[in-house]
Amino acid sequence: MTAGLPDPAEVQTLVQRALGLPWLEDERGRMLRLVQDYARSMDRPEAALVLAVVGATGAGKSTLVNALAGESVAQEGVDRPTSRAAVVYAPQDAVLEGFDPKAGKVVRYQPKASAPASGQVFIDTPDTNSVQPEHRELARSLLERADVAVAVMHRGSVAEATQMDFLREFARRRRLIFVVNFADQLGAAARDELKAQARELTEKHLGVPGGEVAVFAVSALQAKSGVDASGEWTAFVQAVRELSSRATVEKVRRSNAAAILAELQEVVEEAEIRAEAAVLELRNKLERGMQTASEGLRQNFAARMEAAGVYLSSEIRRHAAGRFWGPSSWWLRLSALSAGGMTAAALVARRSLPAGLVVGAASAVADKVQNAARARAAEGWVVRTDDDGTVASHARAAVGGVRSAANLLGITPEQAGVPDMEEILSALLEVRANAWRHIEGQAVGLTVARWWAWAKWLLVPLLNLPLLALLGHAAFKVVQAYLLGPLLPAEYFFNALALALVVSVTGAILGSVTLAGATAAVRKAGRDHFERGLDQLAHDALEQIGAPLERAREAAQKLAEIELP
Repeated sequence: MTAGLPDPAEVQTLVQRALGLPWLEDERGRMLRLVQDYARSMDRPEAALVLAVVGATGAGKSTLVNALAGESVAQEGVDRPTSRAAVVYAPQDAVLEGFDPKAGKVVRYQPKASAPASGQVFIDTPDTNSVQPEHRELARSLLERADVAVAVMHRGSVAEATQMDFLREFARRRRLIFVVNFADQLGAAARDELKAQARELTEKHLGVPGGEVAVFAVSALQAKSGVDASGEWTAFVQAVRELSSRATVEKVRRSNAAAILAELQEVVEEAEIRAEAAVLELRNKLERGMQTASEGLRQNFAARMEAAGVYLSSEIRRHAAGRFWGPSSWWLRLSALSAGGMTAAALVARRSLPAGLVVGAASAVADKVQNAARARAAEGWVVRTDDDGTVASHARAAVGGVRSAANLLGITPEQAGVPDMEEILSALLEVRANAWRHIEGQAVGLTVARWWAWAKWLLVPLLNLPLLALLGHAAFKVVQAYLLGPLLPAEYFFNALALALVVSVTGAILGSVTLAGATAAVRKAGRDHFERGLDQLAHDALEQIGAPLERAREAAQKLAEIELP
């Protein structure tokens, strides 16, 4: 473990979670390679420095390897391109963990103490300007297993775009050394010009400040014979030797690991910024869509409540009648149909009691049937039906725009947590059903309870005292007639009953008048409950935007917040 840097397993876990961000999908392969590269930089045991020698065709890579090793470990060719496959040149005791034998052969050599940089692992990579893409890909994969990249160039390849393009990916996470080869064929001015050109191109294309770039002009072929044609071979060898010390190798690998982590952080930070912007935009669009839909749905619900007004009035009358006693409460329970029927029954009973009872019973049955029909019709109209497609059209208006926006932002609606139209439609219908259940289960009862709070002290006495007085008068007359005679005629009782009927009907009408505002209050309570349900639905839907990305965003944030040494 390198001090100050997180464990590779922790980084791998965070990256795997962060890859849940859709904007990282195109970077998946690169990020997984970076994770592997980080693990190699952190977990490799103490071993010799690994130098990857990269360069264009004919740059003299193999010759440079032989010059550094102090012997002909690499086969040099006259025909170009020589390096069609990779070769790893390693000391006999060097540890080569992580190298794929299929990527190239391994050649072991015996280090010599007299060699300039013997004892190191050299990777002679395929040419970076090869016309075969697989050659460049192989060179790239091998460079990921190296600690230092030695870029070998000749006069014609210094300005080659392919080499700079190849090195761009590794410029930050690998120590780079540039070598202008064949210095024996160049004058001092030409060497200085090519070195300056290499520094300029490195700064321009790789983002590495020119002053930090180590560039040496050497002749590897002359160096094999112990000749320093340019006077820079010794400095180059010294730079390699300094990198080869155990303390420096550890620092190089630590620096490489930190650079890899920094590159990962940049990738996830950009994705996190895009995720935050996308979530904010989608929430704003959904909020506007839900507001637009809510306005139309409120108007539609209010119209449906108006249509259910007759049923609600009858329910209010029924609840109110159950609060107090007396004949007026009986009449208050009746609808216009049954009230008319009962009046007819009373008139018929004056001629024929059985016929009057039949008319009254038929009226009561008709009243029950009518109330049941009204209840079913009101519930169906308010709750169950969307025959005109109003709710469906508002559901589409609520989420249609935000779902399209998600696709334009490079993310599926499901990944963004945007509800689909069917889900919103079902939720809107449920909100409407809950509002109706609130009306039937609570609003009617609460409204009548508020009415009863004053009615029991004022209305009940006003309705029932005249009836009690009439009953007292009739009782007094009956007792008086019984004791003193003569007995009362039947007309007296019919007249008393008719008077009682008139008084009770008048009381029922008066009670209905006092309940005139109750239906409007119930409708308002239903609308308020419906609007609260819409607001809660919108809040829940907005909370879901970005929820599927939360785990990935959290991982990306943790990865980005790791402090680098």
